[in-house]
Amino acid sequence: MRLLRGERWTEWALAAKNLVFPIFCQECRRRLLTDDNGYFCATCWELMPRIERPFCTVCGRPHRAAVGLGTRSNFPCGRCIAAGRDRPVRRTYGVARYDGVMEKAIKLFKFHGKKRLATPLAELMAAFAEQELECDRYDMVVPVPLHPVRERERGFNQARLLAAEVAAVFPNAAVAAVLRRIRPTRTQSTLRDPRERRRNIEGAFAVDTGVAPPKGHVLLIDDVVTTGFTVGENASVLLNAGAASVDVLAPALAVLRGEPRR
Repeated sequence: MRLLRGERWTEWALAAKNLVFPIFCQECRRRLLTDDNGYFCATCWELMPRIERPFCTVCGRPHRAAVGLGTRSNFPCGRCIAAGRDRPVRRTYGVARYDGVMEKAIKLFKFHGKKRLATPLAELMAAFAEQELECDRYDMVVPVPLHPVRERERGFNQARLLAAEVAAVFPNAAVAAVLRRIRPTRTQSTLRDPRERRRNIEGAFAVDTGVAPPKGHVLLIDDVVTTGFTVGENASVLLNAGAASVDVLAPALAVLRGEPRR
């Protein structure tokens, strides 16, 4: 009975809060009647364009040619086959396309200080990881670092929040902030030229000498993967410092136009 009364009190409190301070879905503008997410309604959140099988086993992007053929097996895409094996990141995994609801969620989280979005984003990552990753393979979960000045300005490191939320899915790994950003860089999303993006990030990361060095199989966590230059630079540093392999997991992955949606 006490539990029921507590649940009823919570419902009444939410109803009163929404009456005085109504909140609306950032996508469809429908009024939100629960406090579960706080920014998107359940329908818009569920219908965001997820990345589903079959997708590339290297870059993580969905296969356009395989849509409608009934295959559920993942395999490398033509671009990754042509690029060969000389790459620092072994595999990249993205939960949803960096588009629509996911793009809005990442921008609210990253640029507008909506830290509570770390939990629903990490829940998506955890569900994807349990289905697609060998979760017991990893020895370390490592967030992509921010430069100290940028982190002070923002008040948090979004990758570190995501790593802390999703770490429980990986039974043999602990979150380890073994990387640091040794020079400030421009925000990658403000740069259009891929060559400029690559130059912007080169040499920007190093292993923190004050902590234990990376070892074994590392899962690198970031909020969004676009060109892959940032995670690639971080992976190179980790491999040079002793990591056996580096995979990447992010809630959002930029997908080229024309590649399949769900």
